[in-house]
Amino acid sequence: MPRLILLRLLVIIVVTILVGRLYQLQLVDQESQRFGSNPDVITRRTLTVLPRRGEIYAADGITLVAESLPIYNLSVVPGRLPNATTEPERRADVLTRLSLVAGLPATLRLDPAVSIATHPALYARLQQLDPVLEWHTTEPSTLSVAPEGLLEILDLVRAYAPLLELTNPIEAMIVQQNVRGYQYVLVKEDISPDLAMAIRENANYLPGTEVTEGYRRAYPQSEAIQSLSHTLGYVGRITECELMLENPSTSWLTSLVDVVSRAGRCGLIPKQIDPTSIGQLPYQLDDRIGKEGLEGAYEHDLRGRIGIDTLLVDALQRPVGPIQQVRPVLNGNNLVMTLDLAFQSEVEQIMRRWIAEGERRRVTAPEPYKQGYDPIIAGSAVVIDPRDGRILAMVSLPTYDNNVWVTPERQAELQALLTRSDPEELAELLRLAPLTNRAIAGQYPPGSTLKQFVGAIALQEGVITPETRLRDPGLLQLIERSGALFELPNSVRNRDNGELTVIDAMRLSSNVFFASIAGGNDQASNLRASDLRVNGLQIDRLVEGLEWFQLGRRTGIDLVGEASGLVPTRTWKVQAKREVWTTGDTYNTAIGQGDMQVTPLQLAVAAGAVAIDGTIYRPHIVSRIVDSNGNLVREITPEVLQRVPIEPDYLRVMREGMLESIINGLGIAARPECSGLVIAGKTGTAEFGPLIQRTDGRLIRQSHAWFVGFAPYDNPEVVVAVLIEGVGDLSDGSSTMAVPATTEIMQAYFGASRPEDAPMSCPVLPVEPTEPALGTVGHTP
Repeated sequence: MPRLILLRLLVIIVVTILVGRLYQLQLVDQESQRFGSNPDVITRRTLTVLPRRGEIYAADGITLVAESLPIYNLSVVPGRLPNATTEPERRADVLTRLSLVAGLPATLRLDPAVSIATHPALYARLQQLDPVLEWHTTEPSTLSVAPEGLLEILDLVRAYAPLLELTNPIEAMIVQQNVRGYQYVLVKEDISPDLAMAIRENANYLPGTEVTEGYRRAYPQSEAIQSLSHTLGYVGRITECELMLENPSTSWLTSLVDVVSRAGRCGLIPKQIDPTSIGQLPYQLDDRIGKEGLEGAYEHDLRGRIGIDTLLVDALQRPVGPIQQVRPVLNGNNLVMTLDLAFQSEVEQIMRRWIAEGERRRVTAPEPYKQGYDPIIAGSAVVIDPRDGRILAMVSLPTYDNNVWVTPERQAELQALLTRSDPEELAELLRLAPLTNRAIAGQYPPGSTLKQFVGAIALQEGVITPETRLRDPGLLQLIERSGALFELPNSVRNRDNGELTVIDAMRLSSNVFFASIAGGNDQASNLRASDLRVNGLQIDRLVEGLEWFQLGRRTGIDLVGEASGLVPTRTWKVQAKREVWTTGDTYNTAIGQGDMQVTPLQLAVAAGAVAIDGTIYRPHIVSRIVDSNGNLVREITPEVLQRVPIEPDYLRVMREGMLESIINGLGIAARPECSGLVIAGKTGTAEFGPLIQRTDGRLIRQSHAWFVGFAPYDNPEVVVAVLIEGVGDLSDGSSTMAVPATTEIMQAYFGASRPEDAPMSCPVLPVEPTEPALGTVGHTP
């Protein structure tokens, strides 16, 4: 008896499974779901609904700097198009009309055996259609057909088949994208509302055609304030490597296969693993993704979450039912920046004026060799609040209008930004590097701006005290291990400066003093026996101290593309140059020359630690993230990167030295009587490029002009780092260009101006540049 019961249960289970499977295979909800005459197998498939990208606002939370404008897109669903086998003429007619309205040219191929002698009527007809035809120069018997001639050409192809073959561009898109029959193939983005309405009204005559809603990215402020372009970045089509990076794998095995199979093209990309990601990949083949700047750094916040829809399809993957929503789409969040647009614009214009002034000085320089310098076209400025890491302004020149990436009509401008056909023009484009954000990716020798950090490190390490006096004879001489004589001249004057404290050395920007406390002066051959000798930090302790200030490593700013700079070490030199470290290398590093490199942002962040209490905050350019309704999602709170292990009194000594370099140094434009502010800072002149022979036979290099300063002195609110490329020795560009540029920026921030009773010694600021587009590449005024 129990056996019979078990047998009956088994039969019931088997029958139930079979009935369920039959129901699944033959499921037809209603007559309207039938498609074709053979809906033998009906299955449910998923569709992804792309979210609308979040927007970016200026610091006021009102002014849009990146927005998503709604647009209409023309697409086709391959499974709903007339069948290529059973209805070829109707399919060709539908796709031809779509190509016409979309403005897409087609390709016409003639049978190579066709000649004028054998088919004169055909050639006569082609001659009549010549205005809409263009012969390919590289492919014989192949013509390009303009959209307006497609219908006539289609009639001609039908009349002379198989001598003529018309390849429709939409057919080629369908083949290339190789999507399932129920998925969309994008034909054209951003069609006009009138065209979208006309297509929808004539849907019965255009089966398989869909008008879908999308968005077009726009940057409404970037044309007027082009320095925003580097900060914002842009959106573009996702690449194969980005697709692999962003879409997780379902297991470690599929992840390994993806990484290894694309290693040659993409390198070893870290791949996420998410077992629940089957059928719900966040990015599609023709998707867009943020590139560079905030668009790239906050991609996941701006992107949103895809929606999931389902529909029924037959065995040929053709849709046979209405779409049903499974998971609603979640649009992206919005960003609010720390940048005030008015201030950002002022900083950009100030930098343009001083770059133009640098070029004027180069062209009019009395020394002929200076006129042979590279043209002055580039510079960078970073304004940061040292108390919390907020970026208040960031400018990199040359720049461009990032709308060229998203406006199809500006493809010629975009191409001009990317490459040039002429080798000389290409070399100039590479030098200009308009797409590079020099503020975070430009790596330069910092020159004497590094001395504030070297002095603080030497004080903390006990190499010197605030009262220590070292003699500066104007240059430092020593005999290298190789027996060669090494000479380190001073940065400003090569005369005997006597005995200096660290504050005196900051005022005079003494190379000898800071080289001595870094590499030692105990081996110097041009000091008196009575002069104080110090062993110095030596390179290992100097490197450790510079790393306290986050030099040689990325700051972690919330932008894509930041460079790390370089603090050279013994190991680095052996690996990179196959040479051993020398005392001369330590000297050069201590004065910000040689292989030492920083970015303008790194310099501003590090100087912020000296300006306040030694705390270094991670710089950030977004203050908060809100949803589409304005509700707070996340606030970007100050994040401490490092607390510099230097006694506050020693930092105070270096601040005094930076004030002295302004009050009693060469930075006249920043003095209180000239600026209306109490500014402290340090200039720097950094050599670069090939050796150039002066008229007196001496070999020199062109140099950059730096200034990094903070204000107000007693309670710093801002740190400003300014770099003007190539103007270092054009009337002492550091003091007469970088300092006044920084002063103007600080005056703009604090709303200050030159006092009415300013002395005659205060420098005259340059007028507006004669070329308003100076420092801009690819811009059409």
